[in-house]
Amino acid sequence: MSVVFKSYPLENDLEMAAVVLGGLPPSVVKRIGAFLGIRATKVGSIVKISEKTLDRRLKSGARLKPDESERLARLMRIISLAVSALESEDNARQWLQRPLRELGGQTPLQLAATEPGSREVERVLGRIEHGIFA
Repeated sequence: MSVVFKSYPLENDLEMAAVVLGGLPPSVVKRIGAFLGIRATKVGSIVKISEKTLDRRLKSGARLKPDESERLARLMRIISLAVSALESEDNARQWLQRPLRELGGQTPLQLAATEPGSREVERVLGRIEHGIFA
């Protein structure tokens, strides 16, 4: 698992459900942005949190709502799985931002915005992890 998310139980769905219901701190958006080398506002747009909302939550320290937290947790899981399957954070960073033929020319980050898209990204990562590239 990526050290970026070591304080979150990404591999335990029951525990992660409780975290999501309680709301993730908005600082996680900034941490993901720093990890990926993109602006926090770009991460916010990926998980459908407006720039104004993100800015307001960061300033106030208010936690994200459960639906926002769920989308962010989905992205965290995709990033963690990519680091594991690709065996390095650098490889994962590059892969997540590259349009892929097997994802219809979209990037894994673009697809991580929805549950069905995330499942497809997870399938591709599973094939990579098991040595099946096509």
